[in-house]
Amino acid sequence: MSEGFTKSGLSIPPIGLGTWDLQGPTCSRIVREALELGYRHIDGASMYENETEVGQGVIDSGVDREEIFITTKINTTSWTPSKGNGPSLQNKDIVRHFEQSLKDLQTDYVDLLLIHWPKFETNLADMLDILYKIKDAKKTKEVGVANFNSHLVNECINLGFNDIYCNQIEYHPFLSQAKLMEVMQDFDLIPVAYCPICRGDVARHDVLISLSNKYSKTPAQIALRWLYQQRAVSIPKTANSDRLKENFDIFDFEIEYKDMLKIYSLERNQRLVPNLEINESKYPFD
Repeated sequence: MSEGFTKSGLSIPPIGLGTWDLQGPTCSRIVREALELGYRHIDGASMYENETEVGQGVIDSGVDREEIFITTKINTTSWTPSKGNGPSLQNKDIVRHFEQSLKDLQTDYVDLLLIHWPKFETNLADMLDILYKIKDAKKTKEVGVANFNSHLVNECINLGFNDIYCNQIEYHPFLSQAKLMEVMQDFDLIPVAYCPICRGDVARHDVLISLSNKYSKTPAQIALRWLYQQRAVSIPKTANSDRLKENFDIFDFEIEYKDMLKIYSLERNQRLVPNLEINESKYPFD
């Protein structure tokens, strides 16, 4: 696999396995197969309710824990508004939930801990402060966010959290993230793309099919390579062993600039994952 993208001395592998919606023995199997194949990046979340299976797959692979980049996410639905000058009592439960994630994953630490969704009734500084205390305790190597728009990224910086590691966002050829990508580049946040092949829709688009013929790759590989050449990490999810191999095989070719532009032009504002908590009129996605 190609070298990862590095910030603050921590390198994140450019292709990971997304684990949303993977359950039971299938989840453990595909995590094990991914690691045996050479993947070194597993993306998970407590909200997915499968971290026990993810952890078992890691153990079953026989790969040393130190070689694997594991991400989990704080389930922000557990948060309640702060009262007074400090975090509310319920906010302390976040640490307990995180400790449960470590137990389920059968690990003493994760490599990356994210706020899964922004939650406006909760003080952002409180949320980030708890994550950074977990980092200070050496139970995560880095702290990041997910599904943050450009306004919220700027707010993190203005609050003094200027070393946020990444922002995990939906990003694929049919959804432009140009404004947000520009802001993240300004502040050196690594973009991590979920739904990078638009749940298979890329395989049905004429332009991507044409490019797949040109480069002797599949449309999914074209989409993943397009993201990689933007220095974006991709975390495609699959339960199919052949697709798992296919998604990993993107490092032996390069898309020409004119073809990169063709893919950018496919934008049609196709969003697969709605914001879970916030009306879009209050929370513009860019």
